[in-house]
Amino acid sequence: MNQIYPLCFTPIPKERVWGGESWLLSGLEGNSSVVCNGFLEENEINELIEVYMGDLVGDPVYRKFGFEFPLLVKILDIRDYLSFQVHPGDEIALKRHNAYGKAEVWYVLEATPDARIYLGFDRRMTAEGCKQRCMNQTLPEVMNEFTPCKGDSFYIPPGTVHAAGGGLVVAEIQQVSDITYRIYDWGREFYKETAREMHLEIATDAIDWERFVLPETQPVKNNVQILVETPWFHLSKRILTNPVTLMNTFGNSFRLILCVEGEVEVSGVRLRKGEVCLIPAVIGEYQVSPCNGMAGVLESWVPCGRG
Repeated sequence: MNQIYPLCFTPIPKERVWGGESWLLSGLEGNSSVVCNGFLEENEINELIEVYMGDLVGDPVYRKFGFEFPLLVKILDIRDYLSFQVHPGDEIALKRHNAYGKAEVWYVLEATPDARIYLGFDRRMTAEGCKQRCMNQTLPEVMNEFTPCKGDSFYIPPGTVHAAGGGLVVAEIQQVSDITYRIYDWGREFYKETAREMHLEIATDAIDWERFVLPETQPVKNNVQILVETPWFHLSKRILTNPVTLMNTFGNSFRLILCVEGEVEVSGVRLRKGEVCLIPAVIGEYQVSPCNGMAGVLESWVPCGRG
């Protein structure tokens, strides 16, 4: 078997009423990403997991997720307003959809002065109170409202109502799930020409009704900032001014490298802003180098423990 190497993928475009998405890396059935570099070109990610198993994703990850790649990486181009929505956790997603829940992180790549992110309630809410505010179009008034800036990150746990709009490009790293419950669509749902399916009733038991508090920002240490550590994935940001040699997680998990500023070279693979590559778990050491001065990358992996 030929030696596996850092993999790049052909983006999958998705049109949306509020703008568009580019799925950079997906293992979802029917939307499995295809390799676009090296001798494995034109192979789907889940097919490669069948062949390389733990060598590709890590033995603990393979035992837990089988042939399905466990993360989904997107770029969201939010030009109009994204609906107020919520994603279920693993328990509800498994029971209703035979799928995983959806924890996610938004990392802001670009933001206009008018951009807004709505994240969680600013007070304790009830299902009936939320329903009334959706019907009379006052839900935004009880949401935490943020003015995002380039480089900000927002962790969105399952159960957290959220929305965004006004001119915003974000990188989204999430569990491998495409389950979304829309509860309020800025009034578009009240007109036949713009109405989309809504899910307020079934979303009730998926919503966290408590007041949401944004976690404190972690400090930057040695040019690395931990953005989030969840049971489903870890995510950190690294600022590069010189080449660095990194160690993988002892074969426990793959690593994802997503370029978010400038351009980088990852063990011979060149990434521009908004491009991702997968470092197979079997590769114990790899180098990440900025191509023109300073660059920034996000690094993600799955914390499944020792193999």
